[in-house]
Amino acid sequence: MFKHFNHMALFAALVKNGNFTRTAEELNMTKSRVSQQISELEEYLGLRLLNRTTRKISLTYAGESYLRYCQEVVDVAFRADELIQLLRESPNGKLRIIAPPGFMYSALPALHHEFLRANPQVELELITADSFFGSVNDTFDVAYRIGKPSDDSFIGRFLGTFNRFIVATPEYAQKQNFTSPDELLTCDLITHKTWKSVTLSQATSSYKLVMSSRHTSDNLTYILQQALQGTGMAILPEYIVESYIKNGQLKIILPDWSVQKIELWMIYPSNKNNTLTLRNYIDFILQSDAIKALGKTSKPE
Repeated sequence: MFKHFNHMALFAALVKNGNFTRTAEELNMTKSRVSQQISELEEYLGLRLLNRTTRKISLTYAGESYLRYCQEVVDVAFRADELIQLLRESPNGKLRIIAPPGFMYSALPALHHEFLRANPQVELELITADSFFGSVNDTFDVAYRIGKPSDDSFIGRFLGTFNRFIVATPEYAQKQNFTSPDELLTCDLITHKTWKSVTLSQATSSYKLVMSSRHTSDNLTYILQQALQGTGMAILPEYIVESYIKNGQLKIILPDWSVQKIELWMIYPSNKNNTLTLRNYIDFILQSDAIKALGKTSKPE
């Protein structure tokens, strides 16, 4: 079938040039090879397309009718090549980006505002997913993921390590009045379902907090809203809760203890033959002062 498309393009070129010799020279083929491929096309179709004489060629009725479609194939191929050339040489087109809800609403709006302003021909489609595998059929240009990716079929770029805090409303914190990590086992703790345990550290001391499974979610935004309503305490990344801590809606519990940090990674399917738009987006994120300010960018072990 695909060979047939090549023969269609060759037939259109032959008609345009008017003879086999000129067509062979243009396509860097032998005259006999051109003639052979036209014969193969006619055999495939079961109809003669050309009347051949020693001096010239002319189209049969079938050839005249078929030529229009052959020219369309050539035109579509040229337009496709022009589109690809455009994608290679200028930032345009659509990027499909997957991100956890907390990172999407806290960090990405300002970043994407700046990126879109600098790239007016680019479209962004944002998909919310804490775990992008399976939920979106792995169809994406860029995905943000909390934690180092384990799938080697994707390219992972480390963006930084981010603080986590144990937070609650001031009213809930005052009622509980915790002084040590083991007391957290007696409270209502809303946790992310993939965080089975977390280590708390203080000077030379450490404490492994095993998460309760009573109230869990795979959505950090849901966990944040539960904490803001006073349902209980939550462990959340700094980039999500920073503004709520500053305005007094949330309070850090056990501030003398450091919560085990998390890693943020940017993932994309391949580093080969990417569009200029995708390459520009990746470079923009990696060089962004906002991303660098969010987390320590030293490479994890």
